[in-house]
Amino acid sequence: MFISGESLTLPNLQLAGRVLNTPDPLTYPFSESTMLGQMRDIGEETIRRIDWTELTPIVLLLRVFNAALGVRVLFFAMIGLWLTAFLNRFAGIVILKQEFSKPEHWEMIRLNVPLDVLNPALVNAILSIQQNPTLLFWWLPCIVLIWIFCGGMICRMVAVRFTIDESESTINLFRFFRKRGISFVSSLIILVLGILCCFLPVKIAGWLLAVPGLKYVVAVLLPIPLVFAFFTVILTLGLAIGFMMLFAAVSVDGSDGFDAISRMFSYIFQRPLHYLLYWACCGILGWFGVALLQVLTRSTVKLYWSSATGPDLFLETFWLTLVWSIPVAYVFAWFWTSSVAIYLLLRRSVDATPLNEVYRVSPPKVRTLPTIKQDERGAPEMAKEKE
Repeated sequence: MFISGESLTLPNLQLAGRVLNTPDPLTYPFSESTMLGQMRDIGEETIRRIDWTELTPIVLLLRVFNAALGVRVLFFAMIGLWLTAFLNRFAGIVILKQEFSKPEHWEMIRLNVPLDVLNPALVNAILSIQQNPTLLFWWLPCIVLIWIFCGGMICRMVAVRFTIDESESTINLFRFFRKRGISFVSSLIILVLGILCCFLPVKIAGWLLAVPGLKYVVAVLLPIPLVFAFFTVILTLGLAIGFMMLFAAVSVDGSDGFDAISRMFSYIFQRPLHYLLYWACCGILGWFGVALLQVLTRSTVKLYWSSATGPDLFLETFWLTLVWSIPVAYVFAWFWTSSVAIYLLLRRSVDATPLNEVYRVSPPKVRTLPTIKQDERGAPEMAKEKE
């Protein structure tokens, strides 16, 4: 899109100011001479490119669909999905059904929303934990670690793509995770410990109320456990609706655990309506993406079944299940990709941080020994480094 410099008169300078990355046109005092002077810097008083992300930042959400379909993004989502499925097999929780092998199962493949696949798994997980509480000590930590790695990798790839429009190399991904991977873990641990510390006084007050001689004292001091109960609810609510912002904060800004928690609560509670609106938009786009992938995978599997006449084989079932799991893997890829996009928009709205700022891991410096040479008298000396 080209806009002639002659058409940018004083009424149109606000649009030009936004395009040229000058201060906010609603508050900055513009003058026609200043704007035309800045326009000459890009040549012939012509704006050659409009950054629609700066004009309307919400269009960043439109990139979620393509980013979630990236090969490496889907690869890490598939790894997380299958590791979760294998781990759930020991816990009796089913996410993927593996009986898609013959035409009599065609009716099982239908166009549905992602929640039809994920909701039963979530219900089964809750019921399994209630029946066997020991799952909390080995199954839940393993699931968290799986998605700390896979989700963190996806968030980092998408963060670099959305900010500076580059593809992070695999070496840099592992270098980033080696340097900042502990922040993913520490942010969750700190938040969970905070919830437990706030809940502990509430639980103690409940125990003391059962003591006949202390219940009146506890009743007088009841505002104290009520305050701790309030903070417990706030922290739990933040963890439930915003834990994905912790991953985005570490991936985008390289935050430590405390800074990631601070950013999460600051962005969500200062812009709650923005947060809900962004997730609603991403949800609509995600539904269309999953619907499209389900149509493609359904057609692919049906086409194979129409020509397959041999007996059931283990590898046949494996590959068919792998193909059918692509839409489910896309749900996870969409989730982490949307988290990064929403984080960038909230960061821009609250902190006025440009969308193109991202934490970069500097490559390790290679230190070599200095060069030794001989002077005029034959004595060794250190050679001077060239500037």
